[in-house]
Amino acid sequence: MPQWNWQSPEALKYGIVTISVANIRRLSVFQSELVNQTLMGTIVQILDERDEFYYIRNWDGYTGWLSKLSVTVTNEAGARAWAEAEKVLVTANYGIVQITPNTTGEILTDLVPGVELKYLENSGDFFRVELPDKRSGYVPQQMVRRNAEQQAIQASPHAVEETARRFLGIPYLWGGTSAKGFDCSGFVQTVFRLLNVNLPRDTGPMSRVGTVIDSLHPDYLHAGDLIFFGKSPERINHVAIYLRNGHYIHAYGWVRINSMVPGEALYNERLHKLMIKAVRILQR
Repeated sequence: MPQWNWQSPEALKYGIVTISVANIRRLSVFQSELVNQTLMGTIVQILDERDEFYYIRNWDGYTGWLSKLSVTVTNEAGARAWAEAEKVLVTANYGIVQITPNTTGEILTDLVPGVELKYLENSGDFFRVELPDKRSGYVPQQMVRRNAEQQAIQASPHAVEETARRFLGIPYLWGGTSAKGFDCSGFVQTVFRLLNVNLPRDTGPMSRVGTVIDSLHPDYLHAGDLIFFGKSPERINHVAIYLRNGHYIHAYGWVRINSMVPGEALYNERLHKLMIKAVRILQR
């Protein structure tokens, strides 16, 4: 997964996320609105603290309040050591780390796609890994990719479609960026990030990345293109990934496929009327 520039002169200290999915809130109370999420193994910049929360900057530039129970705190040297360590990236939709290299050991943590763990050694069909809080355990090799394998992955139309389809049926969650629940831009951002492409967090900035496509007709679109929806170019509020044959996939109630072809069973007239723009992220 692409590394972000986690160092900042603004940071008072650094945190490494210690739970599979950590919620970032607008205010420093648990009742506050969920605005984003960040995953285990991510280094965040700690900019301030208040009561039970840290005010952090996530890898995508988003800021918000994160529970102190979600991170282990370190200094710049500790963050650098984690950033430079050999990692494995979780690719399975769901997984667990156990204390023994089998399927019956005590569970240390659950896992979602995008989680990063420190690689320690091979152990049969398992890797021994270290969590950000220094606990170690085992994860099945088929659930993860090692650094070199992940960095060699090239985003392609086929890879985007294959990755996106893996999340079909996952519920919509405002602010969600994980396989436990996605909002529309969180879904798109996650699909591309698993393929080594970083996109902005929100639909507006996301719509300004890549090359604008002249027409929204299926004849002009390629798999992996992004389709944006809204009442005007200044009010874009939804995004989908184009597949092919007029079909697109998006987080809309749940991750589902719809069609832009009138008369098809998957056609949604309301959404079709709101289609406003398409951009190409993957240049051929």
